[in-house]
Amino acid sequence: MDQSRQSPHACPFPFPGGAVPLRGGLLDQDPRRFYEGLRGRWGAIAPVELGPGVGAWLVMGYREVLELVWNEQAFSSDARRWNALVEGSVPEDSALLSVLGWRPALHRLDDQAHRRQRQAVTDTLNGVDLRRLRSAVRRRAEALVDGWSTDGSADLVGGYARPLAGHAFRVLVGLPASEERRLAALLGSISGGARDAARAEAELTGMLHRLVAARRDAPGPDVTSWLLAHSVDLTEAEVAHNLAAVLLSGGESTVGWISGATRLLVGDARLQAAVADGPLTVKDVADRALWGGSPVPTIAGRWARADLTFAGCGVRAGDLLIPCLAAANTELLAHGSHDQGSRAHLAWGTGSHGCPAKDAARSIVETAVDVLLRRLHHVRPGVGDTAPHRQPSLWSSTPEALPVEFAPIPPGPNAVTAASASPTVMDVPEKRQDEPEADSGPTQPRWSWWNSLNGW
Repeated sequence: MDQSRQSPHACPFPFPGGAVPLRGGLLDQDPRRFYEGLRGRWGAIAPVELGPGVGAWLVMGYREVLELVWNEQAFSSDARRWNALVEGSVPEDSALLSVLGWRPALHRLDDQAHRRQRQAVTDTLNGVDLRRLRSAVRRRAEALVDGWSTDGSADLVGGYARPLAGHAFRVLVGLPASEERRLAALLGSISGGARDAARAEAELTGMLHRLVAARRDAPGPDVTSWLLAHSVDLTEAEVAHNLAAVLLSGGESTVGWISGATRLLVGDARLQAAVADGPLTVKDVADRALWGGSPVPTIAGRWARADLTFAGCGVRAGDLLIPCLAAANTELLAHGSHDQGSRAHLAWGTGSHGCPAKDAARSIVETAVDVLLRRLHHVRPGVGDTAPHRQPSLWSSTPEALPVEFAPIPPGPNAVTAASASPTVMDVPEKRQDEPEADSGPTQPRWSWWNSLNGW
């Protein structure tokens, strides 16, 4: 355990009475200042309160976050170890459980159970054709722009980023188009920590269970069907919960990333010109957005496997430790590691539980930004958009709205057909992956976008 940086203050034990509430106030208004103040008082790790009587450790140091997510011998991803649950401190209907509760999915498992499900998700996501994904996203993005382009104003969160990400991930998992709007709303409620998050999660899980049951009988060109066909033989419940994990980690994060990238461009004529004229690319803008603010400020936590000392604080077995990616990236920038193109930032997590959908998300985000740059010109902040309000959530940095103004433009030439297209991003599995092929001929190569990850 890295002891090179000790907490400058004695850490309280137990949590209640000495923990900093992680809700309201400066955290909602200016997260960066909040984290800087918290780090100035406590150091790399601080005692915080997630809800009444529910304590945790917020890990803000860059090295400490890496230690937390990489050291699987000391820290577990299995929420059944959480002492707050064992002690009854977390109400059964708490919104916290929507993000932190145990599920039979790979992001909440350790060791062999984790590796088994990771293999299925890895192989399945390798089948996604990113060229087809970009094409599907571009068609939907063009249709969304056509819907408000003549108005001269728009909300780039509610009218663009959220429905576009919802469409892309709806297509990936194979939900019908009729579920698209509801899917986006459910993901927003859960990641935003809304009061009805528990109900939203139950509805999302039910939606996915119905999808899995339908795909068991009639496979489609989607991630769901390929997970069911995998040789590790996932149960229907495991498939449904892994789909939920992909949607929550990838879908809502993509909304935040699109919002962050477009926010950089809005009102910055120089940046828009730099991309249009060639010195910068859309990819550069996407990377700058990650440095400017992680789409996921904090990721679902880890639990100490045993009593230990971490960054100078005494941590009990079963204590929850939350990796704060936003604070860790801020510290990295403060020490001069500010290469905008560098992937040293932790915007998508790291280690064996890093986000599984970051490359699909990058394809979606870069396509979304490219469409806006090509279609809209001289985009400027809308009325009252001096500092867009963010959702009061630890798990999402997406602003509630991003109003913009621009010169009205006519719809694109393909406005009628763009919205009616029914895209697919992979083929239909014809048989279980462990069944022998009928012949030994060459197989169609599959697009692999997983190789850059360390698994999940």
